[in-house]
Amino acid sequence: MQSIDVLTVNAELENAADFVKVVEDAKEYFPKENWQEVRYFGKVSLGYDFRISSGDQTFGALLFEKLVREFEKIKDSEGLMSLLLGITPDPVVASHYFFDGKSFRRAAYIVHDFVGERVGVVSFFKVTEESASKVVAHGLGHNRGLRHHVKPIDIMYSGLLRIPALQVDGFCRACMYKLKAAAKEA
Repeated sequence: MQSIDVLTVNAELENAADFVKVVEDAKEYFPKENWQEVRYFGKVSLGYDFRISSGDQTFGALLFEKLVREFEKIKDSEGLMSLLLGITPDPVVASHYFFDGKSFRRAAYIVHDFVGERVGVVSFFKVTEESASKVVAHGLGHNRGLRHHVKPIDIMYSGLLRIPALQVDGFCRACMYKLKAAAKEA
């Protein structure tokens, strides 16, 4: 059974306890065999990579790829065996290039959750308090091998933050079966 080490990024120390509580609430969506405990690892302050505007406000933003590399370095230097989950209130932005038929273009989008096997990133930028644990659970579901789906509308729904209410407040039966099977294999 694996633990989750929580690293806060550019968050006030008072928020750290709240962020750990959100991860503990997210852990409750899983069968008990999936996660052992949630531990607060510490805080890191990072400079912003650029600024973005939303409405009439401007925010400092972090570049997704750079953030993941930083978490990988921290995990390796500290010799951590558990999942290192970095949580920030700041926007995290990923970009990619694509060919539109005439030229190459660059697209940027907000990343709310990305959780791989070793490290994860969760941004609470414009995430409501009641949705926060669901966003974390969604990312942790990816860590356990779950994929997006369209039906039923549950935590692994591809448009999780764009719907008013979940049909299943948790994982659907098929996802729960996969989570239980994965926990038995571990």
